[in-house]
Amino acid sequence: MDAALRAFVRERAGRRCEYCRLHEDDSDYLSFHVEHVVARQHGGSDDPDWLCFACAECNWAKGPNLAGLFAGKLYPLFNPRKQSWKRHFHWDQTTLVGKTMTGKVTVQVLNINDPSRVMLRENLLFEGRFQLDE
Repeated sequence: MDAALRAFVRERAGRRCEYCRLHEDDSDYLSFHVEHVVARQHGGSDDPDWLCFACAECNWAKGPNLAGLFAGKLYPLFNPRKQSWKRHFHWDQTTLVGKTMTGKVTVQVLNINDPSRVMLRENLLFEGRFQLDE
């Protein structure tokens, strides 16, 4: 994947993780990744329509997963290229809440509400650096 493609994906996302909405500038110690929404092993490609910008925590937790179990049933993970973030998620203070089964399983699989991640968002919100209106 070349630098121009990486830059395109990064700017298209507004330099925010397309899952948890953390801004790249607010992750001091871990770089963000251009993530394959559908991993290559499942037929994904480097086409921009198959890529998203993700913080390291979301990308590592997602791995090659396309779905997750919630209450004993399998549901697809959120696809930022094909689905609306606002349809599937909303903020309850600094806790991300899934509005749909896709949203709920994505929050669970990506471990988005890990206490350390919620605390980071609380600190950023206090500093005026985290947006909850998305």
